[in-house]
Amino acid sequence: MALFAAAIPGAYAQPAQGWKQLTARELATRCHSSDAAQHASCVGYVQGIYDLQFAPIPPRGVCPPSDFTPDLLAEVVTAYADTHEDGPAPPAVGQAIVRFFPCGEGHK
Repeated sequence: MALFAAAIPGAYAQPAQGWKQLTARELATRCHSSDAAQHASCVGYVQGIYDLQFAPIPPRGVCPPSDFTPDLLAEVVTAYADTHEDGPAPPAVGQAIVRFFPCGEGHK
C-alpha cells in the first residue's frame, strides 16, 4: 500500500472534493440535538477521536474516571465547545479530554 501511495504523488494529501472538516460548534449542535441519529453521530465522533488519540492508554496527565463512557465524553466535549472559540472539532475533543480529566492525587 505504501508503495502504491508513493507512486501517486498527493494521493493522501488532499481530502475529497467538497469535504469540510467538522467544527466544534457543529459537533456541539449534534450533541445537543434531541434527534437520536444526530446525537448518536456526536457520540460516535467523539469516541472515534478518543480511540485515535487517547486509547488504549491515555497520555501522561490524563486520567479519565472509572465510570468513563462515550456519553460522558460527549457531555464533556459539548461543555468545552459551548464555552470556547470555534475551531476544528478533533482538537476540541482532545482539549476537552485534557482539561476535564487531569490526573489528581493518587494518579500518575
